[in-house]
Amino acid sequence: MAERTMQRAARRARRLLTWSPPAAGQPAPRLSLTADDGTWIRLTDLEGQVNALIVFQRSLADGQPTALLRELSARNAELHQLQTLVFGVATDRPGELRARRKALSLPFPLLYDPLGLDARGWQASSRLLPMVRDHVFFVDKQGQLRRHWRGHPGAAELLAALSEAEGRPVTAAAGPAVRRISSAEATELLTLDPKGWLLLDVRTLSEYEADHAPMAVHLPVDELPARYAELGRTDRIICVCQAGGRSAAAAEFLASVGGKEVCDVIGGMSAWSGPRVTGGAAQ
Repeated sequence: MAERTMQRAARRARRLLTWSPPAAGQPAPRLSLTADDGTWIRLTDLEGQVNALIVFQRSLADGQPTALLRELSARNAELHQLQTLVFGVATDRPGELRARRKALSLPFPLLYDPLGLDARGWQASSRLLPMVRDHVFFVDKQGQLRRHWRGHPGAAELLAALSEAEGRPVTAAAGPAVRRISSAEATELLTLDPKGWLLLDVRTLSEYEADHAPMAVHLPVDELPARYAELGRTDRIICVCQAGGRSAAAAEFLASVGGKEVCDVIGGMSAWSGPRVTGGAAQ
């Protein structure tokens, strides 16, 4: 009798601390949060355009496990082929998120969920404590929940679910391989044939406004799958970011949609030796 009572008490305690996830097939819960770069991200803005993977993470501070984020970053070109954007969500402050995103060279934004309030709507938090738990949600282009994973599965499992939903496999990148070039080589190409080459800066708006090459066109890497047609071309493009991680993903994506002569600047703007505009003034 005492043992059954203790078991019932343990079950009640677990119910108080955890939620049952929302069911697949229903509209995705609200997600409206500030990204690490200060931009406001609303899930509803993506409807009709791209899929979304929402990765709730307990924390990104102090070296917490980030294996899934690293895997997704490495396979970002495949995610682009499947027209899918990734958003990491944690309760860490924006400054901490910026530092972790930079350290991991993540090509997708990290969102600040103070007190885990939005996570509660997804039932991806503790019921009693302001703590985000490890969960992943797949939201399709219609804004419907398609899949949920408690914990963090491998990137291969997530890509398989996306591929099934899109009804097509991930294909090898079309066209020639991306060419990695130095800042000096990029400057030379742009100087010799300024109309023939497009320099594409794929950093956040705040990074671009603070310091950029004067001839660069700005389009953040996480918006590239939905907006690359605005560029009017996929050939003879030089991609640049801050350190090289995001531009590599952008270049691979452009190659995957038929781009030819796509280049990636080694070291990004951190190694840029050409002309630049810093704080609004030419350097």
